[in-house]
Amino acid sequence: MEEKNLQFALSECKELAEKGYKAASEQEIKLRDALSVAQNELQKTIEECRKNTKNRAQSTNFLEEQLEEVRDSLKKISIGLHSDLENLRNNLGKFSVTLFGRTMAGKSTLMEILTEGDGDSIGKGAQRTTRDIRRYNWNGLEIMDVPGIGAFEGEKDERIAFEAAKNADLIIFLMTDDAPQFVEAECFSKIMDLGKPIICVMNVKASIEGKGIKLALRDVNKQFNLERLDDIRKQFLLFAEQYGQSWTHIPFIYVHLKSAFLALKTDEQEARRCYYDISRIGILKNQIEKQIEQKGKFYRIKNFVDAISNPTALLMENLLEQGQLNWTQRKTILDKKHYLNRWRNNFLDDGEARIKSLIIKIKNDLARESDLFIEEHFNDKNADNEWLKILKSRNIGKQCQEVISDLDAISKEKIEEISREVENELKFKSAFWKDKSLRMSRVVDSKKYWKWAFLTAEGVLTIAGLVTAFLGLSIAAPIGIATVVVGGLGILGGYLFKSREEKEKKARQDLKTKLTNYINQFCDDIEDKMQVSLKEIIKNIDGFMDGLTVDIVVLERLAEIQKNLAAKLRDCILEQNKFILLEAFQFIDVEGLDYPVQTVLRIPGNISLLLMTQETIIPQKLIKEIQELMEEKIETIYDSDCMDVLISRIIGVEKEKVAIDYSQQVVLAYISQEHLCTKIKTRLRLAQQYSKLIIVRE
Repeated sequence: MEEKNLQFALSECKELAEKGYKAASEQEIKLRDALSVAQNELQKTIEECRKNTKNRAQSTNFLEEQLEEVRDSLKKISIGLHSDLENLRNNLGKFSVTLFGRTMAGKSTLMEILTEGDGDSIGKGAQRTTRDIRRYNWNGLEIMDVPGIGAFEGEKDERIAFEAAKNADLIIFLMTDDAPQFVEAECFSKIMDLGKPIICVMNVKASIEGKGIKLALRDVNKQFNLERLDDIRKQFLLFAEQYGQSWTHIPFIYVHLKSAFLALKTDEQEARRCYYDISRIGILKNQIEKQIEQKGKFYRIKNFVDAISNPTALLMENLLEQGQLNWTQRKTILDKKHYLNRWRNNFLDDGEARIKSLIIKIKNDLARESDLFIEEHFNDKNADNEWLKILKSRNIGKQCQEVISDLDAISKEKIEEISREVENELKFKSAFWKDKSLRMSRVVDSKKYWKWAFLTAEGVLTIAGLVTAFLGLSIAAPIGIATVVVGGLGILGGYLFKSREEKEKKARQDLKTKLTNYINQFCDDIEDKMQVSLKEIIKNIDGFMDGLTVDIVVLERLAEIQKNLAAKLRDCILEQNKFILLEAFQFIDVEGLDYPVQTVLRIPGNISLLLMTQETIIPQKLIKEIQELMEEKIETIYDSDCMDVLISRIIGVEKEKVAIDYSQQVVLAYISQEHLCTKIKTRLRLAQQYSKLIIVRE
């Protein structure tokens, strides 16, 4: 291809880039508004949570922190989307090609070849030669050389590389003819997830240093055994399956970069031509120019659209899964609260019965003791002291303390038991969803979430304080009352003028009446004080349940906010999907309205699934053209009003293998375990994108 053709194609790319920016910008504004609404709803929930200062639990404090983190995360996402879009806008006039690959794969060598450099940037065998992004121009293209992947302690380098890849219109992925490595495949799959067009370059390693031209040609050509190189390519493509992707459409170019570099540094014209020819670098240059001339305009539109669609799709999936997890955790807490409430009522009845039983026992014991006491002390000036001795000997305060302390211990143990059960069940639910959902990212951390120490510490201190105060009364009160009784005996002096027998009879009767009244009043007072202590224990249990209620409400609102936001994001995604398909129809000079597509489901760089009206057929030739343009698989299915039928069609299984549960806040669709494999992982994401359902294993 002549250079002027490339320059003409690049001039057209800018016009299409402006169109892509406009479309993406409109969607970004809608997303920003949706995210803002969610942030405001979260802020209201936070403020309501803060108002609840009574019975505030440590778990509620943590939930409040989680709400703040979610709110702040949504704000960062909104800022990030806008920033990414503006970065692309600032480069409207540039067509960006990013060199990506494993450390020492030859990225810097390729840069030197394209720019005809002096070789200073080429690595000398050490890892991590390129530590930052380097930009340079070649034939009007902006080429970015980014840090290599897979180096020891190269995590930061990889983050820099992937951030740069987000802005690229075309990725050149370099690998070597060594055995394919997992780290290469993993990074390749991540680039595919970005939806970027890719040219894969395999740099053949053949040593030619210090060799004559004929020997060098022989050794290089020997390494260019196509059967061997194709086998390495096939081995690499096998990695795609475990990521639910297909890489078969990716063009592979085999080159020997060392020869291409030597061609630049050799003065002798014939040697230069030989090195250039055996390097096959011309094939790579032609492939880059060809793709840009044929598809560059579409790449520019697609780059802007995918800059919004990709993160939006991932956010929607995470929101649905987090919302379902929060709703599941909310139900777990609610079930435990209902159980605890039933237990609390039974506990209250049992506590009142135990107190009543103790009071009856104390009253009967004191009544029996009073008969003997009357005979021995009806005319005793020290009767009050003697009665106090009897009360102390009966250890009434200790008996009351034991009952109240036991009830307090039982309530404490139950709260701790519920706390442990809730924590364990939340852990189980989290593990359950990790196992069954497509991907797990949860908001509530169960390990950190359930710390009920505030109940078992502060609550016990409160009850202990009441018991102590009560014990003081239970010992002191009889003294005061007994003194009144004995003081009352002083009125017997008026009867000394009567007969001794009558006076003794009267004294016994009066003392019996006063003791009986005293015992009744004393036991009533004790019962009242014990009931107060019991109410404090119940109050502590109720406070615990109030704390659960706050957390239930918070989780419910959070799940609802996530569900509503996911629905809005989904609408934006489908609108973007439809837009890019219509652009593809227009690009290949086909009127898209001739083929009534109801909905477009899309995983950028992987697959677009077209939901068609019944009896509508798109010619296979047209599908192939769109597939080659978009560089992702294009498939069609017929739409349906029956959700389980449609989901089964999207996933590619029989209708009977899909069951939908509408009973929960986030609707679930179950698929049989035997039909789950990595090949349909992408299909599951498409089904979720359309239905807003959580697809889980049955």
